[in-house]
Amino acid sequence: MKYQIPKTFMGKQVAGSLERVLAGLNTNPPSPPQTPPLVNAPNLQGYIFVPSTGIYMAKQRTHGGLDWYKTHEALQNEGLKMPTIPQFLKYLGFLQTQHNDRNEAQAILDDILKVGNYRGEWLDAKFTNENNVLYCDYHHIFVNGELKPQVHESLKDHLEEDCWVDFLASANSQGLPTQKLGSSYEQGVNSYYWHPRENRVARFVADSDWASLNCYWVPTFVNSSLGVFACAEGATPKI
Repeated sequence: MKYQIPKTFMGKQVAGSLERVLAGLNTNPPSPPQTPPLVNAPNLQGYIFVPSTGIYMAKQRTHGGLDWYKTHEALQNEGLKMPTIPQFLKYLGFLQTQHNDRNEAQAILDDILKVGNYRGEWLDAKFTNENNVLYCDYHHIFVNGELKPQVHESLKDHLEEDCWVDFLASANSQGLPTQKLGSSYEQGVNSYYWHPRENRVARFVADSDWASLNCYWVPTFVNSSLGVFACAEGATPKI
């Protein structure tokens, strides 16, 4: 008996059905999504990715001897940025508790926090006055030769006095501390804090006495030991 293959089955054409099925098969598993390469910082060995901010932070301080404005300019020319206060503090927190290379993490922390010779880093925060209200300006970029903030917001609740503070755990969304802590310096635990003043900028400094978060420094100040821990965006910043 000779069987005849029907032309249709359940209302669908039989001819070519096998070919259509085989065409739809993929013998290789789908490739995982590609992580975009870090464009702005070509030497990945010189940076550490901080998941909570989505940015890469330099392992070393660079661009010493430039004022706050010139540092911004130099970084932008290199496709880099100056970290905001919260970005910098979250970097410190990441190094303290999460970075897998503990020896490397401690070396960077000691460079930033350990008592010794003067050294410091500029931070991307400028405090301005508008109708007798202090504002925090950050995420600065040069536009037509003028340094302008992309964010301009009034200061959130923070300590409004110079004092010892819990500079990591109590920081608000602008990186400003909200709680006092201690009466003398304990590395990695507290810092001295100089609260924001009008037309001043932020920096973090360590010297022979303590480490301090200083929010009233003159932006035109220059010192060979004052530089920046540059940041490069590998993802959209969350801060």
